[in-house]
Amino acid sequence: MKLKNLTDKLLENWPAKIVCLTLSLLLFMFYRMSTLEQRVFSIPLKVQTNGDLVPAVPYPRTVTVRVRGEMDVLYPVEEKDISAFFDLSHLEHEGEFRIPIQVSISGSINHDEAFEIMVEPAEFVMRVENRAVKKVPVLPSFTGYPESGYEFDGYMINPVSVEVSGPRSFISKIDDMVTQPIDLSGRNANFEGFSGIVNRNPLITVSSGGTVEYRVIIINKIITRIFSDFDISVNGLDPHFSIETIIDPGRIEIRGKQIELEEWNITENALYINAKNIDRIGVYSLPVMVSLPEGFEAVNYSPQEVQLTVSRKPL
Repeated sequence: MKLKNLTDKLLENWPAKIVCLTLSLLLFMFYRMSTLEQRVFSIPLKVQTNGDLVPAVPYPRTVTVRVRGEMDVLYPVEEKDISAFFDLSHLEHEGEFRIPIQVSISGSINHDEAFEIMVEPAEFVMRVENRAVKKVPVLPSFTGYPESGYEFDGYMINPVSVEVSGPRSFISKIDDMVTQPIDLSGRNANFEGFSGIVNRNPLITVSSGGTVEYRVIIINKIITRIFSDFDISVNGLDPHFSIETIIDPGRIEIRGKQIELEEWNITENALYINAKNIDRIGVYSLPVMVSLPEGFEAVNYSPQEVQLTVSRKPL
């Protein structure tokens, strides 16, 4: 009888008792959760592949990992202990797939203790394609201008080509790779260095570490200048003779280094006539000679020959 009475009392108003019990459990769980500590980490997201299929759309490079648990459990956890990755190695063909993000914790954390791990985002839709490899030339990019009087004359780079690898549809559109701009501003001599290859697509991998070595050739800029209306000298004439002819003024086009030629002025003997072999009066047809500083070249000049009427000076 006593057992029956106990049973009756237990079952009396049983719906209300069930509700109370449920509320008690919820309150306990809420209290328990409120006393748990939480730590938040930003973790680099890695990809695992079999080498044949690779991501063909951009994906997050970091994910947010939340770890909840008792303080003494969470305290030892450091960012380096957490790894986040998604695995494509089980896929066998191209297409779009819903891929979960997996998280693992290593280090000194006690895995026997209760803790909770959440990752944001938990999954995403990923398109994968066959991995392609292609060899393409490297084209240097230049900016600026050398110092006045100097000019760019060429370059050498190493390597001259690189391998690019990545999803098939992207690789098929790549014909060359371009370097970061190499600055020529103010240069007046050859120089060398290293430059990165511009790769704005994180899905593409470039060989050679994504850099090239270069050597740039800078030379003196060559210009031409024209000088005209200057006197042609007559050199070596016997003082007993005189020239009766009026010699036309000279004109000469000179080629040379800009930094030297721009500062140079025509000299007295730039064009001259050698009259040292004249030993009697008469009419002589003599060539006009050129005398220029080393490094200058006469492109053209006139006159190239003159006729001189030579007479003897009166005593």
